[in-house]
Amino acid sequence: MVQAVKHLHRSSLTRFTGPVKRMLNSKKWWWLTAILMLISDWSQCIKPQEITVDPPENVGVDDLGHLGQLDIHWTSPVSLTNLTDCSMRYHLEYFNTYQNRWTVIRTVRTWYRAQFDLEKEVRVRISTVLKGACTNGTELKSTFTEMVLQPNNTGPVDSRVQGFGCVFYQKEVMECTWETGLEEPAHSKHSLYFWHREMEQAEECPQYIQSNGVRTGCTFTRESLPEFSAFNICVNSSSPKVALRSAFFSLQVQNHVKPAAIEAVHLEAGLDRRLQVHWDLPHESIPTHCLEYEVETREGVGGQQLLKQRNITREMTLTFLSMDGAQCFRVRSRVHHYCADRGFWSDWSRWFCHPEQPPGFVSDAVVVCVLVIVVIISMVVLSLCGLALWTKCKGREGKTMHFCPLHKLMEYSKGLSACDPLPNKTRRNK
Repeated sequence: MVQAVKHLHRSSLTRFTGPVKRMLNSKKWWWLTAILMLISDWSQCIKPQEITVDPPENVGVDDLGHLGQLDIHWTSPVSLTNLTDCSMRYHLEYFNTYQNRWTVIRTVRTWYRAQFDLEKEVRVRISTVLKGACTNGTELKSTFTEMVLQPNNTGPVDSRVQGFGCVFYQKEVMECTWETGLEEPAHSKHSLYFWHREMEQAEECPQYIQSNGVRTGCTFTRESLPEFSAFNICVNSSSPKVALRSAFFSLQVQNHVKPAAIEAVHLEAGLDRRLQVHWDLPHESIPTHCLEYEVETREGVGGQQLLKQRNITREMTLTFLSMDGAQCFRVRSRVHHYCADRGFWSDWSRWFCHPEQPPGFVSDAVVVCVLVIVVIISMVVLSLCGLALWTKCKGREGKTMHFCPLHKLMEYSKGLSACDPLPNKTRRNK
């Protein structure tokens, strides 16, 4: 009885749930479709509004009289003035004529200072860069605003000074020199002006170098030479006859240092046939750790040079294998690239030899060369004397003269009749 009731219950439930399941399945697909449509509409609603990024406005370049350092300035685009949910930066590019490439700067400021060669075009371009919630996290960049300024060059190209160069001697005094232009009129006058970051305005050369009354350079003291900073120079040429072209230069003084020459080199021979070479530095303002050295070696036996080599080191001591003959050394120095991009070698020290050669020492090779030269000169002189005597004999005879040995010519020069038959004729007539 109970089993019959259970079976009746199952059959009734099955007949009831079938339509329900079909109805639920159809409703499920309907709800799924509705949800997808809502998501699509919602994504369209939250999609960020397209933003147009305009380039900066009122771009300008100002020359403040710093002989090449110019101020670039601009303003934000008006269309982005009230923008708050995005960060705004500027992408600045300017052509660096010293390195012949574009220099790129990213900044939030509306101005920038850069170094330019005023004898060439000034080329600048700048754009606006946006990133943040207003761009959905992506970076948007505007087009460029460009500016090109032509140089204010007057006068013939060859009226510009030439051969300009600066040397910073021992970091104490710097001399900048130049030569007159190829088309520069006589009695022209040169004036040098300079500027660096510690100066408000450019100033004229404190002490000119003159040659025959003409300015050919300028001398600067150490106090007016900041390192690792642009040192701008302008050399003007003036003439009452014609306009002359100005020359602009920009340098960093630490790259023009020339150390003093090394005066003392010491050679110490060891018992293991090794020769130690070390040297003393002159008193100057260059730190020791900023110097490197070049050691030139000259080795020889019997006065003949067998080997010549050079070694570059940052140490002040070198060890060499001792040779049987004389070994000579000389040293020079320059600023290492750790302290400057480049520099000048100092003058060479004098030669120091081991074993030490006394003053006035002349090597065997020099003696042999001198003897050979003396013999050659003597032979030439004797040959010329013989030719002169032979010509004299020929003139007295009045006819073609046969070959006469040198010893007979010498006898003839003493008044003998070795070559001249004229005295014998005189005796016969008597």
